[in-house]
Amino acid sequence: MQADAVRVWMPELAALMNVTPAPFINAIFDREPLQQLVWGRIVLVGEAAHPTSPHGLRSTNMSILDAAVLGDAITKWSSNLDQALKEYESLRLPVTSQQVLFSRFLGNLKQGLLADSPGSFPWPDAKEEDCQKLLQRNMPTFQHEI
Repeated sequence: MQADAVRVWMPELAALMNVTPAPFINAIFDREPLQQLVWGRIVLVGEAAHPTSPHGLRSTNMSILDAAVLGDAITKWSSNLDQALKEYESLRLPVTSQQVLFSRFLGNLKQGLLADSPGSFPWPDAKEEDCQKLLQRNMPTFQHEI
């Protein structure tokens, strides 16, 4: 790995890898966004509902929101659990799908996998507004009052 570092990685990372006694690669696998979150009375929440890569730093927050939205839906539809689960899925599925895909984008960006593709992040010429899009506070999110 150290022998290939200069050829493969940006100079700063290659230098860091070359002074690290035993560098390693931690494989991260992407999953496609799920098509549904509810099967009858079986409901997915948390990591089971949105298998995001760690690049977006959102899985814990999304899990808390899953619980809040599910709780609100059950409270609202207390006499109709099927409707409550349908509402939960309709509110969370688009949001969690967006987060899974955005985390994948960030992972590809951070790993330099977008560097040579059309529309990739303009690292050398990045303007302030380009960089702002990558900040955690500016990630696509779902606002839900708890």
